[in-house]
Amino acid sequence: MDLAPRNRHHLWLANPVMIASGTFGYDGYGRGIPADANLAQLGAVIPKTVTRWLRQGNPEPRWYPTSYREGLAAGETTFLNSIGLANPGIEDALARLAPQWPDIGTTVVLSLSGESAAQFGEMAAMTQGVAGFQALELNLSCPNIEDGAHFSHDPRLAAAAVAAVRANTDLPVLAKLAPNVPDITVIARAAVDAGADALTLSNTIPAMRIDVATRKPVLGGITGGLSGPGLRPVAVALVYRAAQAVDVPIIGVGGIFCARDALEYLMAGASAVQVGSATLADPRAAFRILEELKTYLAENGISSLAQVIGAALPKSSP
Repeated sequence: MDLAPRNRHHLWLANPVMIASGTFGYDGYGRGIPADANLAQLGAVIPKTVTRWLRQGNPEPRWYPTSYREGLAAGETTFLNSIGLANPGIEDALARLAPQWPDIGTTVVLSLSGESAAQFGEMAAMTQGVAGFQALELNLSCPNIEDGAHFSHDPRLAAAAVAAVRANTDLPVLAKLAPNVPDITVIARAAVDAGADALTLSNTIPAMRIDVATRKPVLGGITGGLSGPGLRPVAVALVYRAAQAVDVPIIGVGGIFCARDALEYLMAGASAVQVGSATLADPRAAFRILEELKTYLAENGISSLAQVIGAALPKSSP
């Protein structure tokens, strides 16, 4: 499938199932992905976000499963995470890691996070001429670093970051936005008008848990991002609203554990989905979900994914 709007920059995906940044590592297999798994079967993978400089990340513990057992299927786990964008920095990533990525055999999207619009632009410029990835995803909304979500809380800042990147790359640009904003359509339009070729909705929700025995937060970074089934209804609603406000592809992410979850996003207007937390619970989740989607289409006599995308949207939607 060609994930490209209007004559913008084209991003080719073999299918609509991607592995989200944060749950896919930096090497050719990612976090826990079995060595015998054929990543070429997937639409795309997104290695962990890189920043301008090396980051050690937040103090341990960085993960906390916080499942609400009632109503959850086996393997579904709601997580709190507070990694804090631990990464080797973009220079090391481009020199040491990117050369490995062509061996993955599928589309690779490089995830970037900057401290300013100018730094986003600088990092985009550094990627010019570097092989190994076919698009850039701008992490404008990480809740696990200080002031990490400010870019996608203000349409002017979101637009400035996207515009700085757009001016320094010919690659497709995806803007990953935050869920905790008053009106997602305002931020979505700002990002698209500034040059984003697609939107990723959404990042995790800022959240925390407290251990009542120790009377302390369960995460070393105090607060973290809520992901998993608890995020899914929020993110589906964001996709539904944004799909009616912009005319670029939207990638849905948050709590996708089975094909039914993915279909909710697609019917809400997403053109593709990213599998995140499910990969932590089951390293083969993305592969299973892809097969489940194929089965659903076959069993329901659906010949094209276009018959599913946006099926729940009002008929007057763009």
